[in-house]
Amino acid sequence: MTAAEDGRGTSIVSAAIGNMSTLGLRAGSSTIVEGDRRGAPPKPFMEFSLTYDPYTHKAKEYKITSCARPHMRAFHLAWTSFLIAFIAWFSFAPLGPAIKETLDLDDTDILIANVASVGSTVLARFAIGPIMDVIGPRLGQTGLLVFSAIPTYFAGLIQGLGGLATVRALTGVVGATFVGCQFWCSLMFTKEIAGTVNALAGGWGNLGGGITQAIMIGIYNMNLAFPTCDEECAWRNAFYIPATALLCAAGLVYYLGDDCPKGQYVRESTKTHAGAIASVAKNIQVWILVVQYAVCFGVELHVNNTAALYYYNRFGVSLTTAGLVASLFGLMNLFARAWGGMLSDYTYRKWGMTGRKYIHITFTIGEGVALIVFSRIGDFGAAIFMMIIFSLFVQSAEGSTFAIVPYVDPSHTGSVCGFVGAGGNMGAVLWGVMFIFTSSFAAGYLYLGVIVIAVGITGLAINVKDTDPGRRGVGAAAKANTYKESSADGRNCLEIKNNPVV
Repeated sequence: MTAAEDGRGTSIVSAAIGNMSTLGLRAGSSTIVEGDRRGAPPKPFMEFSLTYDPYTHKAKEYKITSCARPHMRAFHLAWTSFLIAFIAWFSFAPLGPAIKETLDLDDTDILIANVASVGSTVLARFAIGPIMDVIGPRLGQTGLLVFSAIPTYFAGLIQGLGGLATVRALTGVVGATFVGCQFWCSLMFTKEIAGTVNALAGGWGNLGGGITQAIMIGIYNMNLAFPTCDEECAWRNAFYIPATALLCAAGLVYYLGDDCPKGQYVRESTKTHAGAIASVAKNIQVWILVVQYAVCFGVELHVNNTAALYYYNRFGVSLTTAGLVASLFGLMNLFARAWGGMLSDYTYRKWGMTGRKYIHITFTIGEGVALIVFSRIGDFGAAIFMMIIFSLFVQSAEGSTFAIVPYVDPSHTGSVCGFVGAGGNMGAVLWGVMFIFTSSFAAGYLYLGVIVIAVGITGLAINVKDTDPGRRGVGAAAKANTYKESSADGRNCLEIKNNPVV
């Protein structure tokens, strides 16, 4: 095998423009003609530390302990920026009981504010996916983080339900950083490990839903330790830290990240942008995954918003205890979402896309069953245990969903990420509205569990084509097929010689 074949050696073509000419690739082009791949592969803009595809420069492996450019640094920036975004997004939830008392609100008011928070993210995710197809994930991620830091700084000025709902809606825009997280990883790594890498990045980012429960309660209690600070002062001054963290994350993403494996992301035309939206919107498989994601990530968002209040009201525990127990649900993201992605990758190697489909269906139905059981438990300790089991299924289903996403429409992956990601928030909005009209949170969880099972069964309709079954590593086809991937996998990257990122 030659150095060019395994992606570790230097290219025999020295000039970037010459490389693009050899491959039939133009700056801003979204396709590479299959026959042109017979030419020499383009030279990387820097020496890579990972094994990579010689044409797309996507990494074929990942090393968690590495922060080397461009692949692993982008991976770590993707999940950490989403983690901080998630912490700020749900920073209100653990302080809900204190906010409710100060502003003289009821449970319905809190649910309305929750719906505003996740509802704004629906629009943001639909919008940011196609936008990132044009400007790339790094700039898109930076913009979202900076925008959402502003309303977070002003959260302490809230005076009523209108102010709370408005601030939560504006802050909720930061939830669209999930799209950047997944799109960035999809640009950096080959599809054979997409399930694992996307699940790791998404899962570790989702840890913010659990960590924020502990962090915000900790900040709240720290503020209370000051003799002149009462409970109202404590929660009003708790939001400056997550707001500042958003700006720090934006700076790191902007100055330290690479757009894609070839360095600079090539901006597409407005016409191509509009075409991306139309192409994705008319793909029925996209909408099937939208619905699937509504009952896994949508449920997670809803539980993140309601768990602390549920334990506080149903079991009569303190605000601190309720927040810490609720944090366990999100903390399962440390490994559960990655587990879902890894199992999806394993079943793909064994049975192709059929394996990915059925492992996803299994996770989703298991989630629904666990949620029904959780809703019927009246013992505090048993409820915590069952919530953890339920959490494992929820987050595994999220990982298995986004293991399928890179195959749906490879030439518009950012848009697909945006649409499917928005589906999670659409679900959270629906479940929040549903809970307003249920007799209790326990009854709402029961009904939601039944809905999850029903949607899980509809996963049988998933029919995403495998762009290259020979690359699964199954049989002789894999040996004979050194490279044959979707013509769009090398899109939107312009090879450059000097990148200012350090």
